[in-house]
Amino acid sequence: NDDVVTVSFSSKTPSTSDWIGAYSPADVDVTKTVPVKYGWCDESGDYVHDGIGQMTFNLTNLRADVAFYYFTNSTSHPVLVGEATDRVSFENINQPLRPRVVGTGDLDVFNLLWSSANSTSPTMKWGTSPSAMTNIVKATTETITKGSVCGAPSNTTGWRDLGLIHTAPLVGMKALAGSKIYYVIGDDTSNDYSSGQEFFVPPLPGILTTESNVRPTRAILYDDLGRGSSDTTYTWNEYGRPAMDTMQAVGAEVLDGKVDVIYHGGDISYATGYLAVWDFFMDMIAPVAGSVLYLSTVGNHESDWYDSASLYSNGDSGGECGVLTTTLLPMPAPATTNKPWWSYEVGMFHFVGMSTEHNYDIGSEQYNWLENDLKSVDRAVTPWVIFGGHRAMYINSNYGGSETSDITVMDKMILNIEPLLYKYRVNLGFYGHNHVVQRHSAVLNKQVIQASTEVRDDEDNVVHWHEDPQATVHMVVGTGGATFTKNAMNPPPVWNEMYMYEYGYARMVAVNASYLNWEWVEAKSGRILDRMVITQSDPTQPWDAIPAASQQL
Repeated sequence: NDDVVTVSFSSKTPSTSDWIGAYSPADVDVTKTVPVKYGWCDESGDYVHDGIGQMTFNLTNLRADVAFYYFTNSTSHPVLVGEATDRVSFENINQPLRPRVVGTGDLDVFNLLWSSANSTSPTMKWGTSPSAMTNIVKATTETITKGSVCGAPSNTTGWRDLGLIHTAPLVGMKALAGSKIYYVIGDDTSNDYSSGQEFFVPPLPGILTTESNVRPTRAILYDDLGRGSSDTTYTWNEYGRPAMDTMQAVGAEVLDGKVDVIYHGGDISYATGYLAVWDFFMDMIAPVAGSVLYLSTVGNHESDWYDSASLYSNGDSGGECGVLTTTLLPMPAPATTNKPWWSYEVGMFHFVGMSTEHNYDIGSEQYNWLENDLKSVDRAVTPWVIFGGHRAMYINSNYGGSETSDITVMDKMILNIEPLLYKYRVNLGFYGHNHVVQRHSAVLNKQVIQASTEVRDDEDNVVHWHEDPQATVHMVVGTGGATFTKNAMNPPPVWNEMYMYEYGYARMVAVNASYLNWEWVEAKSGRILDRMVITQSDPTQPWDAIPAASQQL
């Protein structure tokens, strides 16, 4: 798994339209399916002039052999030139891979998922010591079939068998909250197990005080990730190459024990119907998703499909219609494939995951669920309410007109959902979809209730300070890896305090019940490019929003 294969090639008639595709299984009909990865010959040295080159393929274990084919005439109307005589085989196609830990809705149980080729007795072993993994748990198994998805290319040129998907419950986690456990995954019959891995059990809901100090709750948030790689080739329809930098940076924080939970707010892998991308994506996130709780919501590229449960009838998911995401990365209860909304509590945070891709009009099933969830929050236990949805409730964008445009969706969410955020004192809303970083004021119905104030911290950094704001502060964090959407208006709307185009993620820390710290981290350098603080005095008291302009009067 993850070995790099170097392919050398030559041509007497080199062209800029020449490319090499890696196909798996090796005997697949190359006229009816896309490659698992491919590369352009002219990106190697001076190929167009001398006809000689090399390219590298970082190959995750695909549970089948790989063959390499040489084409010309580009990818739209390819002409086969030749096939490499050598094929690549994986040492162990049944290797247990791609662990990820997700919430179930029961704070005492997390589900650990992984994949294999043909495991007959999938098993997880875990314990509180790497030398004593005495808890042995049999896993259930499911598969994704062509009949599971909704249309092309998911069930045609993009189809690829993703193998067996195993799920084993980690039970008894309440007693271990805030600590670390160790696990291996594999097959009990063959005694073929993975190397050991750590999982940081998140803290239970509540304000934990030890020796008069409150234990902070720490979260990482990002949207619009996609699939990155460090080789010279691409997954089909690749989108999100900088995601590799984001995952490496987040992984370093996870390894240091600085993360309690990750919240990925939609547009997950950008596979969009080319299923092999999911193998590479899950391989990329495994060091992170297998070590801390991984929460996610769906975006348009996971759910949207014609005449489906999706609010929008279009081809954005490539026929996946939510099935791939909700099977490979299940969300906490009560979420299902066609009703993918949920809430979950970690430490001082009450997280909400709405689906902007399903009906949320006033009186809809999702709307009613959301109001019931927000009204049930015990702010003495989880003082900070964090609301996530893929499309943005507030976005500085010039894209309007169609029902899926930024401005139309913003107005729809403000009309239907914002009154609930205000009524139930939701502290922070974060979103993606537009691939930009934006920080907004505390705002209500497009009126600024409180703009942030610039202050300096002890290290002379500028911090944007909100002192007990009486409305929700909104953020856009759509630059996990996807190509920038450069359509922000300048000058911006009055409620948009900052926008920038940089790749990275948000680091959010609830220091205590009255102090929330937000930092935006540039992935490649680790630099903090934006800082914000929200304070609150009493989260149980109703807000009294007075527009900032009226306050000035």
